[in-house]
Amino acid sequence: MEKQVINVHKKGTSYGVPGEFVETIKRKCWAEQIGNFNPIFCRYKGKRKIVQSLSGDLSDPFRREESYLEKLYIEID
Repeated sequence: MEKQVINVHKKGTSYGVPGEFVETIKRKCWAEQIGNFNPIFCRYKGKRKIVQSLSGDLSDPFRREESYLEKLYIEID
């Protein structure tokens, strides 16, 4: 997978709603098989972070669409 543009946000108050915008990064992402799910991860400041999309659920490989890559984000503490 090539490098993706990912927005970094502070942790939001509810799931799927990111908090305050911090910065934009470009990272290589990878997927890991966990049961029936296939979440996507990237590294941020040496830590593994789960990558999410404002467009839909990335962890379900049968439902995610390529358009989900246009609105990627991670949340930090």
